[in-house]
Amino acid sequence: MEEEKKFKLSGVLKKVFYKNEETKFITAVLENNQRICGVYFDTDIDKIVGEEIVLTGNWITHKKYGIQFVFDTLEIKEAELYFFLTKIVKGVGEKFAKDLLDKYSEEELIKILNEKPEELLSFKGIKEKKLNKIVASWQKFQHLRELGSFLSKYGVSSNLITKIYSNFGEVEDLIEKIKTNPYILINIKGVGFKKADEIAKSLGIDERSEFRIMACLNYTLKEFCDNNGNSSIDKYHLYRLLDESLRFSHEDMLYENCIVQMLADEDLFTTKENRVAISMLYNAEKNILDFFKRRKDERYLKSIVSNIDDYIEKKEKSLGFKLSDEQKKAVELINEGKNTLFLIGYAGTGKSTSSRAILELLEEIVGYDDIITIALSGIASQRISDTTGYSSSTIQSLLVKHKEKDFFPYKVILLDEASMVNSVTFYQIIKRISDDTVFIIVGDDGQLPAIGAGNILSDAIKYELAPICKLTKIYRQNENQAIALIANDIRQGQVPEYKEDYEDFKFIDVSIDNYYALKNSVSSNDFSSLRLQNSDMILTNILNISASYIAKFYKLIKEKNISNALILFQVITPMKNGILGVENLNMQLQRLFNSSREQSYKTKLYEYKLSDKVIHIKNENMKCQTMQMYKANSQDFMEKRVFNGQLGLIIKLDFDDRKCIVLYPNDDMVVFYDFDDLNSLLSLAYCLTIHKTQGMEYDNALIPISFSHYIMHNTKLLYTAITRAKKMCYIVGEDDAFKSACKRIETTKRESVINDLMQAAI
Repeated sequence: MEEEKKFKLSGVLKKVFYKNEETKFITAVLENNQRICGVYFDTDIDKIVGEEIVLTGNWITHKKYGIQFVFDTLEIKEAELYFFLTKIVKGVGEKFAKDLLDKYSEEELIKILNEKPEELLSFKGIKEKKLNKIVASWQKFQHLRELGSFLSKYGVSSNLITKIYSNFGEVEDLIEKIKTNPYILINIKGVGFKKADEIAKSLGIDERSEFRIMACLNYTLKEFCDNNGNSSIDKYHLYRLLDESLRFSHEDMLYENCIVQMLADEDLFTTKENRVAISMLYNAEKNILDFFKRRKDERYLKSIVSNIDDYIEKKEKSLGFKLSDEQKKAVELINEGKNTLFLIGYAGTGKSTSSRAILELLEEIVGYDDIITIALSGIASQRISDTTGYSSSTIQSLLVKHKEKDFFPYKVILLDEASMVNSVTFYQIIKRISDDTVFIIVGDDGQLPAIGAGNILSDAIKYELAPICKLTKIYRQNENQAIALIANDIRQGQVPEYKEDYEDFKFIDVSIDNYYALKNSVSSNDFSSLRLQNSDMILTNILNISASYIAKFYKLIKEKNISNALILFQVITPMKNGILGVENLNMQLQRLFNSSREQSYKTKLYEYKLSDKVIHIKNENMKCQTMQMYKANSQDFMEKRVFNGQLGLIIKLDFDDRKCIVLYPNDDMVVFYDFDDLNSLLSLAYCLTIHKTQGMEYDNALIPISFSHYIMHNTKLLYTAITRAKKMCYIVGEDDAFKSACKRIETTKRESVINDLMQAAI
């Protein structure tokens, strides 16, 4: 077939009409009014307005816009290298670029930058540190440009291309490796099997190849576990998911052959008949099960104190109140020599007090520094430290600090907010706990389960994997405090007394009168309009209540009390979309809390400003400093893991280096984000989904409740949301929606490796 003829077009770029940040598709016009369109990846198209450009492509006639030139390539005429050196490569600048191009030809300069960059040290003002910055930026630009030219043909967005480059770094012949096996891309969040499969099909990979099916099987298993919280799956359910992704019909034998191969390679394990799990989750939960079995009948020593009743009586005086029989039982179990204990309690039942009493008993035989409390988030870690009086750490900090050791150097470890901890993280903890260490697991099984695969807390309770002490008695400082009582009624599927006058709970009724009658009597369009009007009224109430916390928020920031500013007030909603969804509420609340007119940075979804409250949304290793290093303007950096759910405050937007700088006060971390990564790593946090607030506690919390969120409503979700509030909880919305949510008991059960193995053993 004869190759399609390509045309050339040149001219000065006059104006950009449209640009898509994801696909990099643009439409623009040249100074001679010729209209052009196409995909341009090399840089932001706005940066080359006014430059003379050369395009190759074809003319088409668009039914709306008429004749236009669709380009395949766009280059800057003659001065392209000068443009990229001054506008894209960091550290060069116009004067140095001019000096370089006066001395070298373009070919010579490119060769020097690629092969002999040390020659540039002969130029005035160029020291080794600056040269390293220039070379690193040049190499990244070169690799990115090549990768972008290849992948953009397959509809891969610029953000994903940057992610792919960052993930693989300086991998030799990366483009060739992708051509050979496009499925290596599926491990990068945002690519997925579908996008990798599109590239693979374009490259001619056989749709029935074992290569393709194995890639789909691996991806489908991981996605299923991550999205559903299950750590194992029924084989025939897996096969139907594969049919859907591969667009096959009941190719069970094809899948079975791949399963057999994966079982032989130990990439997959059978948990019980017709159920399988990926190796990472199988090994994690199998080892957790073995850990509890090994410790179940072991005692670390005989009784700590000879007369536990006398000890508890003295302890009650120092604590300031009497322990309940349930709390006494927890102390007694530890005194009997149990080396593992589950302390399970609902909201307001005194888990923190019981934890303190247990740790103080253990301090009778170990040193204060031998005891540590841990939690997933920095805020939860600080809270358990404040309430017990013992040292605390986030789980990740503990793991990193002692990564060179076989076991943690502590005699007692207390894990708080255990419901939040998934299988893999729990395994990372227990494999570092020595046999002679006392391990106390504190949690609330009424809350939502962990984000990620596994159901450790519920499975441990179900199968009594260790001694369990359950706290059920609710403590109130006075009769006007109701958060714990209301939450616990909801947990049991009961509608609480929620309209009484309480000092820590307030229901603001914003209902549609005669809701059910109207729903059955008016047209769907009219009813939709009523729903929108009511949502607007709920939003107005939310903003009015929120406004009362603005002055205190900025007072705390001015006092440099950032930790308390971040937990002062939180709006919590079940869903992302809609008027009362997290995205719209964040935008509305940002206008209220941050009216700054200073320069801001706009991403696909949000605009970020100085002093914005933000949340990190993906577990990621990040470049950071301590606050002391940052204040000292240190040029040294550390790499630390920043976890999904960590709350921070934007303390600087650096437009020269294109960095957003965020302080995470509870972790003493100042994290440096590239502007290009904000959309995938950061979000505004004036409003959060209920799942994002797990393990957190706020002085004041507000929860909108509406039938527009009905699909998400259940007792576990509402219980989790309400128990995030420490001093004041507002529920704003529809009376009937609230009552309905209180009665809708959550019945979804997670499938787990532990559950499979325990049932198979029966």
